[in-house]
Amino acid sequence: MHHMHVSLDKAERLTGLPTAAPRQAVPVDARDEPHLGDRLQTALEIAEVLTTTLDRATILRTTVTEMIRVLGVDGSTIRIVEGDHAPVAAWAGIDDAVAAQLPDLRVDEDWLGEVFRTRRPLVRNDVPAGADELDPGASGADELDPGDRYADQLRFCADLSIPLIRGERVIGALSSFSMAARRWTPADIAFAAAIGTHASIALHNADLFAQSEARAAQLGVLQAASARMSRQNSVESVGRAIVEEVGRIIDYHNCRVYMLIDPDQLVPIAFEGRFGAYDKVDLDLLRTTVGVGFTGWVAANGTPLLIHEANADPRGSTIPGTDDVDESMLCVPMRYDERVIGVITLSKLGLRQFDGSDQRLLTILADQAATAVESARLLSRSERLAGELRQLLDMSSALSQSLDPREVAELIARHLVEAMGVDECVISWWDRPGERLITLGYWPPIPTEEVQPIFELTGYPETTRVLEAQQAVVIDVDDPSADPAEIGFLRDQGGAVSAMLPLVAKGRSIGLVELISRSHVQLDDALLALARTMANEAAVALENARLYEDARNLADRDQLTGYFNHRYLHERLGEELLRAQRSGAPLAILMIDLDDFKLVNDQFGHLLGDRLLAWAAAQIRSTLRESDIAARYGGDEFAIILPDTDAAAAHRAARRILGALRERAFDGGAHGPVSVAASIGIAASPAHGRFAQELIAVADIEMYRVKRAGGRAAGRLDDPGHGAPDPTPVLAPALAGAASLVGRRAAAASGRTGTEQLDAPPDS
Repeated sequence: MHHMHVSLDKAERLTGLPTAAPRQAVPVDARDEPHLGDRLQTALEIAEVLTTTLDRATILRTTVTEMIRVLGVDGSTIRIVEGDHAPVAAWAGIDDAVAAQLPDLRVDEDWLGEVFRTRRPLVRNDVPAGADELDPGASGADELDPGDRYADQLRFCADLSIPLIRGERVIGALSSFSMAARRWTPADIAFAAAIGTHASIALHNADLFAQSEARAAQLGVLQAASARMSRQNSVESVGRAIVEEVGRIIDYHNCRVYMLIDPDQLVPIAFEGRFGAYDKVDLDLLRTTVGVGFTGWVAANGTPLLIHEANADPRGSTIPGTDDVDESMLCVPMRYDERVIGVITLSKLGLRQFDGSDQRLLTILADQAATAVESARLLSRSERLAGELRQLLDMSSALSQSLDPREVAELIARHLVEAMGVDECVISWWDRPGERLITLGYWPPIPTEEVQPIFELTGYPETTRVLEAQQAVVIDVDDPSADPAEIGFLRDQGGAVSAMLPLVAKGRSIGLVELISRSHVQLDDALLALARTMANEAAVALENARLYEDARNLADRDQLTGYFNHRYLHERLGEELLRAQRSGAPLAILMIDLDDFKLVNDQFGHLLGDRLLAWAAAQIRSTLRESDIAARYGGDEFAIILPDTDAAAAHRAARRILGALRERAFDGGAHGPVSVAASIGIAASPAHGRFAQELIAVADIEMYRVKRAGGRAAGRLDDPGHGAPDPTPVLAPALAGAASLVGRRAAAASGRTGTEQLDAPPDS
């Protein structure tokens, strides 16, 4: 196909992304049309590039740039959904100032709405030069926005738009345009569709990687695994611990642990097979080299690989003597001091068997495994290092017992003082923006009021160099060449010699180790090497403590609704009850169950059911105060803790929730609007109980009484107009675990209900 190059000056006069019916095709010489197979092969090569990065901006930039290069178009854009709009997220071939003027389209308007509605490519050949030239009699011309609102930004003669689809959802659109007349070929369309698919996958992986999601139970297993690995005294025993501990957190059919032996040999040190032909494999057959296969690729690039379909990925290679099967793989590097020292490779039969959560968990374990492996290597090198390495392993074991950053820092300081034979050790966190150090740990212990909490870095160039250049520095007060500011500070501390080492986690300085001796000890290279090793271990421990805190916060949340989860509800309700009892303030809890939710799932499917749950959660949240605590109790049940709230105020809160659900229907898309109602049970402390299990049981009983009466209402425990319920006994602690079940059985047996009908107006 012949293309006419159009300069940017002319491009700025062309109309951008109008929607019009196809017009007369431009004649094409068949000899000029690229072969479909060639285009798809090119798409695979680009897909390979996209899989090598988890940076969202790089994925977007690569996608639009490659569309221009391969299709020979003049410009390309990607729009990504944000709410009900899809602004331009990346562009190529367009001046930035012009791109900034492109409109922020809704997902249901203009050409974009057509792409979202059909979920298919939108192809337009020979677009007219202006909106006024559209043929109003052409198919679709009266339905689609002719694009005159873009005439001030870009004008072009042909465009091709591809939906970006993630699962069941359109997440954006990839568009390319030509300023010369052209007819899009099947090869063009197939290539664009393939790139759109791979870009969607790459963006999905990038989003997963960006999340710091983790599971608290699995992190507990990781903590135990780290302790076990750190206790091993040989590379082989560490490898055996790895394959066994990985199996506790990730389901696999095959696990292999490789060590990198200079210069480029990847030698398996451990293997575990759990299925059929995977049970036993000759370790010699598993040997490979850097750059060969998935394992070799990870060793060469130092980044993890999550492979949903191994046979479709050109980076893979078949182990001799085995058959090609549908298989998923997960490979992560073991990195020590920013060097790849090995690779952990998992395999499982079937496609898409591993996900981003598995990758993150294995990456954390691989970091710990790398430290354990390197520690074992050091242990085996010489008897001289044996005692020192035992101290390192002791510290690692001690660190694995805590995930509190300050407690971890104090443990680090104590072990470093013992290992290095110095008098004091200070562990500090580097506050980069504030250009200061924040003291986390100190040994030997001193009263808190005597610890200098903040240390300003201004005026201390050597300390700054340690952090920025990641170099160890030794200061001796008798050294005339040493920095005067550092010597003055050391003398103020009563020290004669100090050593400063950076705390480095994953290549980034996160803090500082300061070793202080009151006598002129000799801190030779061997001791500093040990200190550096222990500092690296310490940095990993501190970083994991921080990650654990982040993960714990995420672990308390239900991913679908953003509400707190069942476990957190019980913890927080106990805390709030204790606070209420101490202050004498009231407290209430609402138990909410969506009416007829099972029918939605049965008729429309679980995907729409999940959307409805998230929507209902948002409606409920909109009625709550900042201090209220919302949790997803399970399925379509929610629980709301209402601090400083008595029964009457709790009932008003319940009425607000019912009103919010009643005021608007859930948009079921093709299924039309879906009305949502709920049954709400109320319990208040101290009137209905003083323990969390009691309140939940009472509210549960009331919720089921409301549901038996037809739902769509909030129960009133003590409303004489509706009949008082049976007295609810105070549950002994031994019966607390069965409270909810007892409540539901009692509700099912009772014919009496205390309810407030939905058609009554909600309280203000």
